[in-house]
Amino acid sequence: MNVLAIIYKICTYFKEEMVKEDYYSIAWLFSRVLMTLIVTMVFLICSVNLNYYYGFIGAIISTLCPTLYSHANFAIVDVSMTFFVILFFFVLTKLYNQSNLYFKNIILIGFIIGIAISMKYTAALLIPVLIFVSTEYIQKNRSLILSEKGKKIVLLVFGISLLILAGIVRINQKAILVYFTGLTTDGIIEIEYIKTFINLKLLIIIFGILLIIISLVKRFLEYKLVDFITSPFHIYTIFVIIISFSLFSPYTIIEYKKSFADFMYEYRHMKIGSAAQYHHSTDEYRYMVSNLSSIGSIKFYVELLCLNFGVIGLFIGFYGAFISYLRNRNYSIAIFIYLFLMLLTLFSWKNFAIRYSLTIIPIIIIFIIYGLHDIQIRVSQKLYFDKILITMLVYLIIFIQPVFDLIQLLK
Repeated sequence: MNVLAIIYKICTYFKEEMVKEDYYSIAWLFSRVLMTLIVTMVFLICSVNLNYYYGFIGAIISTLCPTLYSHANFAIVDVSMTFFVILFFFVLTKLYNQSNLYFKNIILIGFIIGIAISMKYTAALLIPVLIFVSTEYIQKNRSLILSEKGKKIVLLVFGISLLILAGIVRINQKAILVYFTGLTTDGIIEIEYIKTFINLKLLIIIFGILLIIISLVKRFLEYKLVDFITSPFHIYTIFVIIISFSLFSPYTIIEYKKSFADFMYEYRHMKIGSAAQYHHSTDEYRYMVSNLSSIGSIKFYVELLCLNFGVIGLFIGFYGAFISYLRNRNYSIAIFIYLFLMLLTLFSWKNFAIRYSLTIIPIIIIFIIYGLHDIQIRVSQKLYFDKILITMLVYLIIFIQPVFDLIQLLK
């Protein structure tokens, strides 16, 4: 909204009077520009990883993809979030291909993550990817790793602090729930909030005990994973994300009470779908929750991916992901982390929509391109067919169904 407000303000200098239709048109145009840039970045990622020919194929597939094409006509936050998520992976692609994981570059991708989260909170799933990339940077710069004594102190202090925090929460649980009641949209603490609160408290206790155990056992302190976890470098990267997020979404911080209320409502809405409209003690709530399907969201998104790429396309995507892993292990793992967390999140939500899948569609296209490239090489070597012909034949087989869907959509 802040980005659109800036664009609207700029446009007022070129047009004396703006009407409602103008604002809609500008928002739609902005969304189309972002979607065009997403297609462009798919082209660039495939070009950097493979070559320009396969970059062009990736761009064509992205352009014909029903989900990407249709959502270019909607001014929604999912489009802008997808742009910054794919921008993150484009920069990451450049860094890994140039072996250029320097401090300034880590800060850059952290800044992009902050912007992406300011567009939509789901982009926070990029943070584990940043920590993974930062870990590789720390491994190359051993000076960022604490001594054994330093690791022990850090783990012990954090572990004890978490246990103290859990104790304070346990003692003041009623008062805390009363406080959070004032931050809800309707002044009611729903059962989902209470369950989340209890689970979070339990997680804090377990994590605190685990940190204390690791700090007291010397053998654990010698593990490389502990070196990376306790590195102070992670503080810098997280701080960059916070600063970037605050710059692009300042009112989330300034009006934190309203932000928290909206966030908790959205959390409940995603967790239990339409039942979020009703209090947990109502008959409507009980009826809807009792009829929720545990595999409904999984079925929805699997069918959606099949609609976009076909079954053969998805199989080639899986194969391409494997080929990508063989070529550049750490780069592929970074992508896998986000893809896995995103799919896990989507599959766990009881409220589902096509737009929620926007960020994973370009990633799957990139893996499909990897698969097509490897298939073409293997076929041309063994059967001596023309590589361009083989590639186009495989491409047509995969995308016959999406092309027909796109024709129906245009009608």
